[in-house]
Amino acid sequence: MISVIIPLYNKEKIIERTIQSVLSQDYDDFELIVVNDGSTDNSAEIVRKVQDSRLRLLHQENGGPSKARNTGAKHAQGEWIVFLDADDELLPDALNTFVSIIRKHPDYDIIDCNKYICYGNRRTLAVHPLEGKVKNVLRECYFGRVMPGNGSSAFRREFMLKHLYDERIRRFEDAELLIRQLVVARVYSSKTPTLLFNRDFAEASIILHILILKKVVFGEKCAFTVFS
Repeated sequence: MISVIIPLYNKEKIIERTIQSVLSQDYDDFELIVVNDGSTDNSAEIVRKVQDSRLRLLHQENGGPSKARNTGAKHAQGEWIVFLDADDELLPDALNTFVSIIRKHPDYDIIDCNKYICYGNRRTLAVHPLEGKVKNVLRECYFGRVMPGNGSSAFRREFMLKHLYDERIRRFEDAELLIRQLVVARVYSSKTPTLLFNRDFAEASIILHILILKKVVFGEKCAFTVFS
């Protein structure tokens, strides 16, 4: 089973579309966990109206996306976890793609796939040239040849629970987690896309990834202060 986890905070305009992208997957052995992180709009009510036994809605006081993802991971029942942001969408065969790779290559901690980056109605396939085992993950991530992330990657639950998000961090939390995980993770890369990445300002996160990786891989000075 795969557990898809969506942290939810005030996304009433798009959350139903995001949820439907999961519930309409070609692969059906999954659970969907939506963690309502203290939303103040109608987001939680929209989720509550969705009738599907595979969907679970959890509630917590607002603690940020790190805490919401950790809450979902701790409640997950699947052997693998896919985190999906509330304003992104899985491609119809995304879970099938992950499962197919996992069955052929069961000894990895992270399966990293490609994605489409969407700006309005424009869709561009991200540069993701590697296929197979990634030997030097931090270096390859620095050069942008792999970039594990929400919706485009599957994480072994056992591995994820050992390397959870830092709940003090509310912005760029994925960058901080990535650095800690990639030091020890066994990563398999696939050119196949699994995600529609609906973000107009993703560049800021990518730049921060590169700044931190420059410090880790090349020993360059880099400040990292994003605690709330």
